[in-house]
Amino acid sequence: MTITKVLMVVLFVVGSLIPVQSTRADVAPEPEVELGGLQPPQFKETEVAMLYERVELELGMFYDETALTPIQNGVTVNAYFMMQNQGTLDESMHAVFPSQSAPVCHGNYSGDSFTVYDILQESFQVIVNGIAVPTFTLEAPYGDCPNYPWLAFDVTFPVGKEVLIKVSYEMQTWTVDTAQNIDYILETGAGWKGNIGRGYVVFKFPYSATTENVLSATTKGYQFLYNEIFWSFQDLEPTPQDNIHISIVSPNTWLEIKRLRDQLAKIPESPEAWLRLIDIYRSIGFDQKGDFIRNEHYVGLIESAYQQAIAQNSKNAELLAQYARYRLYALSPRLFLTIENDNATQILSLLNKALALEPNNGTAQQTLSDLMSVAPFITFTPPATIPPTATSLFTVTPSITPSATITPISSETPMVVTVVHTKIVNPPTSTKLPEPTVTVALTEIEIQNTEQSESNSSAMVLGALVIFAVGAGSGWFLSKRQKK
Repeated sequence: MTITKVLMVVLFVVGSLIPVQSTRADVAPEPEVELGGLQPPQFKETEVAMLYERVELELGMFYDETALTPIQNGVTVNAYFMMQNQGTLDESMHAVFPSQSAPVCHGNYSGDSFTVYDILQESFQVIVNGIAVPTFTLEAPYGDCPNYPWLAFDVTFPVGKEVLIKVSYEMQTWTVDTAQNIDYILETGAGWKGNIGRGYVVFKFPYSATTENVLSATTKGYQFLYNEIFWSFQDLEPTPQDNIHISIVSPNTWLEIKRLRDQLAKIPESPEAWLRLIDIYRSIGFDQKGDFIRNEHYVGLIESAYQQAIAQNSKNAELLAQYARYRLYALSPRLFLTIENDNATQILSLLNKALALEPNNGTAQQTLSDLMSVAPFITFTPPATIPPTATSLFTVTPSITPSATITPISSETPMVVTVVHTKIVNPPTSTKLPEPTVTVALTEIEIQNTEQSESNSSAMVLGALVIFAVGAGSGWFLSKRQKK
């Protein structure tokens, strides 16, 4: 096991143990510090009401070259609260903001996702009526936490005046999960006088929001608007049931899904891309251990993706074996349950096809062994091996390049070249292929034409010699006669 793999395992284990710090909650009046046993949060009585609130959570990505997965996720939060003192006296207090999403002292998991968010303390800002104010930490009971750390700031509420409070901060996450959960707690707003008049909680994506990247565990009642989902309410006395839970596909994962889908739309004959896409679907559809379903939509996508992949790559043994394995473990998680004969037969049929194509396929062999452990009544007979189809990497067009130009004897009897054999059998794995063996067979007409050509050539040479001899003789005779 490589160092990288060891680190990933360690991160996964740590991620399952560290409390999740999701987005914070509504601002609240100063808690009444209690003595003694654990009690629910007790807030001082106040005449200050929350007339309006708007919470904007914006999902983004940042690059961390030191992380195992360099592209990480962050959330920027801007929350606005319009407050009004409806009493007869001015009130000054330590207003507080929860530093964690829920009062669980010994670990808090954000639903079914191993997601860890950390607030950047230096980013926490409070602005009251346009003026930044100092912040500090105040420890007081909250739920079963005797010393819960509240983020606090001093504020004064004059009688009858509206006071606008803006709270902003940034959070970053490292994660080993393809699904992430982000929470915003509304229940702390119950400490103010009366109900919250009107409110909006808006979650923004860096891409279009869809029913596929917003998961079903998200708190119901939201609406889509381009790259946003949002909740709206009025006259609300918030309880824990009103808290907002946002469950999404991790941005890194969503972008990878889109990339793979685009690739397969162009080149569907890509088993590796199909298997990678199916693996992502599985990681979203099931929890980290694969024990329970956390998203029905993505579980449904797994089955259809396998069928599409096999339809496009029917001769790929690994796809068939992986599909058989998926179906086996869907019917018998952890191989605890005996499966029925019909289901076992269907899985065995897939394995037979895979082993016929590739007898030594490790996935198929292991799945067959697992299948027989939960379906001992089946009988396996090794299938006949299907020889691989000889498919040329390209079309070979044979050509003959002679050392000299070949001129046909005549237009009526041109030279005929017959290619007897150009088949390439089992080309080597290197990119340079052996040159095809080319055998040239000449027809009887060609042979006759060749002999005739040779005969004509001999006659032409003999004629040239005769002409030369006659010319030479004539010249000698004339020269002698002139001398006389």
